[in-house]
Amino acid sequence: MKLIVKETKNSTAYLDIILTEEEVNAEKEHAVDELISTVTVKGFRQGKAPKSIAADHIDPEKLSNHILNHVLNHAVSQALKENKFRLLGRPVLENIDSKDNKGWTIKLSLPLFPEIKIENVSKLFKKPAKSKAKTAKAETEEEKVEKIYKTLLDNVKLEIPKSVIEEEVNYSLERLEAQSKKLNLTLEKYLKAVKKTLEEVKEEYSKRAEESIKLDLILLEIAKVEKIETTNEEVEQIAKSGGVPENQLGQLKTIIERRKTIEYLLKLC
Repeated sequence: MKLIVKETKNSTAYLDIILTEEEVNAEKEHAVDELISTVTVKGFRQGKAPKSIAADHIDPEKLSNHILNHVLNHAVSQALKENKFRLLGRPVLENIDSKDNKGWTIKLSLPLFPEIKIENVSKLFKKPAKSKAKTAKAETEEEKVEKIYKTLLDNVKLEIPKSVIEEEVNYSLERLEAQSKKLNLTLEKYLKAVKKTLEEVKEEYSKRAEESIKLDLILLEIAKVEKIETTNEEVEQIAKSGGVPENQLGQLKTIIERRKTIEYLLKLC
């Protein structure tokens, strides 16, 4: 298998994966070996039919998907290792060319972590000089946090891969459709009721998703630069008091460190 990085732009790497006819056949044999255990052939117990017979009973679509998934997993792992890429979202299959049913040329794009440069966070949040004039109404913490978010988005530039934003938009649309069904409405009728088109909603979701992802990555980078960390003991203690299951400890740690980073920025304001 030959892997070529055609270009990297907009935080996305575009790859060509090239397999010869022999490599495709080898992948097919490997896939058949793995799938025949799930095949039931009349006259034989499941998975016990001879390979030459069982192979003819494998669903062709299932076989093709199995081969493709194996190739893609291997290609992505190789690309990440060789190029030191950091994957931000799901790889996107752009195209498969299998002319004459011989070799394959697969086009794949990888959404990557964008480059983030934050040299001096404190410069972004200079405290205003105290004035003898009548002070304005004190801001709430929520208002201060919103100002922090705006300052970060206005001053820290980064580009989020389009596929990552689209994935978030699709997820939001799925939730909206589920909510509509609970109201006994189709998505079309729900949008008509709120006087919005599907394109308007997609645009809103897209902007919201992009800003949310940017903020998460910026805060993550600030935590790294300023060495804002959370110990496993701290995470476990909070998880225990809040009844958080063990399989969500990684997510909880991220939430805690995000909150610590915001508290750090609040002190700079």
